[in-house]
Amino acid sequence: MSTRAGADVVLPYKLARQAGGWRGTIAIDEFLRFGELISGADGPVAVELAFRLDEEGRCRMQGRATVRVRIECGRCLLPQARAIDAPLDLCVVASDTSASELVSELEPYVLDGDEVRVADLVEDDLILALPHQVCDEPQTCPNRPALEYGEGAETEQASGERANPFAALADWVGKRKR
Repeated sequence: MSTRAGADVVLPYKLARQAGGWRGTIAIDEFLRFGELISGADGPVAVELAFRLDEEGRCRMQGRATVRVRIECGRCLLPQARAIDAPLDLCVVASDTSASELVSELEPYVLDGDEVRVADLVEDDLILALPHQVCDEPQTCPNRPALEYGEGAETEQASGERANPFAALADWVGKRKR
């Protein structure tokens, strides 16, 4: 069952009382902050939401938002294709006071009024679902940082001698005492 005030607007409390849901797609340009973090998308964001009242009578929303995007790697600056699958689990509340009273396991969404754009409900979770490391294999990224430090360490170990990093300081202290 889907109760909509507009194409991408839902009435969470009404849907929760009816154990209803919302399923549809939303154009990527409806997600302003998410859109700034990606290079492009291969289509709209597919969203599936289910609303219900929990055992304490609170409005709960669960579902998924999925989209295939291109994200620019911060190291090599090349776009990489990624499938984003954001699980959604929110407790819709009417005020910040109600949100602060929720147990820590519940993620609050403070709703002003009766209706909300679906894009507003899911955008934060899409942002959080973006990968921290974009390149498929960090080893193949042309701008990856060196993972092995001290390339001269093999020669020191082979000769059995180890350079003293404070040798210059010892020479300096010795000259001052004279």
